[in-house]
Amino acid sequence: MEKIVIGSREVSEVSVPPADQPSRLEPKLPDPVPIWARFAMSPLVLVLPVLCLFTIVFRFAMRALPPRTRFAWLSFLSTLLIISGMLTSVVAVLSVAFVPLPTFVSTSLGDLDSKVSYPALPSGKGLTATEVSQQLKPLVAVISPARRTWFSHNEMPSNGFGAGVLLEAGPEGYLLLTARHVIDESLLQRGGNRALVAMASGTWAGADVVGRHKNLDLCLLWLRRESGSASFLQPVLWQTAVNEGENIFVIGHPQGLRFTLSTGIISRRDQDALQISAPVSPGNSGGPVYDEHGNLIAIVTSMVDRSMSPNAENLNFAVRADAVLEPDRWDFSGEGKRRLGDFVDGSSKKAQH
Repeated sequence: MEKIVIGSREVSEVSVPPADQPSRLEPKLPDPVPIWARFAMSPLVLVLPVLCLFTIVFRFAMRALPPRTRFAWLSFLSTLLIISGMLTSVVAVLSVAFVPLPTFVSTSLGDLDSKVSYPALPSGKGLTATEVSQQLKPLVAVISPARRTWFSHNEMPSNGFGAGVLLEAGPEGYLLLTARHVIDESLLQRGGNRALVAMASGTWAGADVVGRHKNLDLCLLWLRRESGSASFLQPVLWQTAVNEGENIFVIGHPQGLRFTLSTGIISRRDQDALQISAPVSPGNSGGPVYDEHGNLIAIVTSMVDRSMSPNAENLNFAVRADAVLEPDRWDFSGEGKRRLGDFVDGSSKKAQH
């Protein structure tokens, strides 16, 4: 092909039309998408699946149309798809925000309601580890602070959890004991008055926080019962009767391994705490420490983290459980004072017999 060169002379010879001369009008082509079609198809934005199906079918049907008509229809359908997607997203968000989600938190613990009997404690003879696992594990619960979801008032378990132990099963409900820091796990939930409790089945039930010890890391929970009549009273051994070197059993949920049994001895006894050799980990907090006869002697509260103290080896601590027998050292809410008073009276009568 021969090269065409335009020089400056040719450019200078090009004349510019006068400003007052009317410009030539180009012919206006009709819109490829008629107005009636736009109005007829606009309601499809409310049904995104139908609009998507229509677009796919129409895309193949337009293959024989001129490019201008095809691109105009594709632009129009793409606009409808974008609008429909935005409307669908808004409706989905609003439905989640205002429609209550189904709750999976029960009002009672079916595991305890369905019980027909509880172990007779304290045992007259020393319990073996197998007997402790069979008889005492069903008395231990999973405890988690209750939190609310963003879009509803349903209670949900928190990320953190610990253990708890059944103190009393009566005709009205259940009194449980755990570590206070299990409930007050964060500043946002500190002082919260609700907790979630689960037994071996894993079904959560809502419980009221009815008491916090004034000085020790202890907390009381109350859960109403809906059925059943089996009663239970956990024997609590006074600190003065606890001796160093005694064999102990600890039940908890270390690192999420629920209802784990570990054994050890009382390494050291302090005024309000016990140092124990039974291995514990995060998740054991609030779990019971039993003696060989099934007496509750302490509640697991802490351990020395080896990542913080590399030389520490199995240094674990529990607070004395007989603090529940001293009601004047507790701060109560709701029915806490009456519930703990009933437990103390029951324990005194049982001790006299």
